[in-house]
Amino acid sequence: MPEPKNPYRPGAAVPPVHLAGRESTLSSFRAVLRAAPELPANVQMTGLRGVGKSVLLKRFEEVATDQKWAVVRIQLEPRHNTDASLQQLITASCEHAKKQISRLSRIKDSVGAAVESAKGLVNLTWNDYTLSFGSTSTLTESTIPEALYDAAQAADKRGLNGFILMLDEAQILRDETSRDGEHPLSLLIASINALQETQLPIGLVLCGLPTLRSNLLKARTYSERMFRGQEIQGLSADAAREAFLQPLNGTGITANSVLTDQVIAEVEGYPYFIQLWGAELWQAAFDSGTTQLTPELLETVQPDIYQRLDTDFYEARVEALTPAEQDLLMATANLPYPPLRTSSIQGSTGKTQGNVNVLMGRLADQGVVYRTQKGIYEYTAPKFHQFLGRRALRQTRPL
Repeated sequence: MPEPKNPYRPGAAVPPVHLAGRESTLSSFRAVLRAAPELPANVQMTGLRGVGKSVLLKRFEEVATDQKWAVVRIQLEPRHNTDASLQQLITASCEHAKKQISRLSRIKDSVGAAVESAKGLVNLTWNDYTLSFGSTSTLTESTIPEALYDAAQAADKRGLNGFILMLDEAQILRDETSRDGEHPLSLLIASINALQETQLPIGLVLCGLPTLRSNLLKARTYSERMFRGQEIQGLSADAAREAFLQPLNGTGITANSVLTDQVIAEVEGYPYFIQLWGAELWQAAFDSGTTQLTPELLETVQPDIYQRLDTDFYEARVEALTPAEQDLLMATANLPYPPLRTSSIQGSTGKTQGNVNVLMGRLADQGVVYRTQKGIYEYTAPKFHQFLGRRALRQTRPL
């Protein structure tokens, strides 16, 4: 017989066997779709790493598809943070969506005619520039709005309720402060807003770290009114318990109540941690031939859990930083948390306030910390402060 599969799935954007505790978020998204296009179908979903945002975004895609929306879901990368790169990405994605939509049967022609009449009325304005698109516009002026329009129109003509663009890791998009610099986020937001003002059935879901909120406000002053905010938190204790225990059903392995309480306390409601703790415990039980997860088993595998957590979840984020950024970040391991205060970092490191501010800003751009208010920051990954303490301890140990 083949070896049974581990029922837990720790990984980036990997859906769990059982999604617990997210019913209200999914219900809210369904309400957003039902209210469109009279109310724009825009959602801003933010949260720390490991909280399950990407898994929820995949579920949003399923919900939208079930409600007869055409969907494009894209995971952004740092290279997409330019006007040209974002235009190329969205244009190619919308073209692919149109090909998929074309396979569906055509219905609701009357709504499509109404949408067609709106084209040519759209003006996009940002940074004191106004661009119009219609039959006379150029490709370079209107790549994003034309691509979005064409995808939404294709969806509408095929009897779908609309077209929705979903962008993961959206905190990557941020405008430069210079008027002559890159402004990909403004380009996207202005395009969506202008199209939605014509009642075009189009929506936008942006998913990312908490820095996404401030990026949006800096890009467009009206952005807070464009989006329904969804701040994704860790699971409640009951939902975390459900997420931990449900995958064990049918595996022949159970978890006793004391062990379950210990795991729920340790994972702090973060879905990725639930999956990681569960995966290591289940594998240890299977390898040893036991049928119950116990506190004694947790004690045995806990070093392996934290080694895997540090290697898979934390370490790469530190190694990607410059030496100066790493040094400042490691200095925060010895400071009280939460939160991180730039005044405390300055006193600990001896750096000037200006230098600390610049480096913390760079750490925020790298998605390691985010600013909650002036001079105050928090880490974007849960339990990161404890990781930095373990890392600092390893660095001081003799070889």
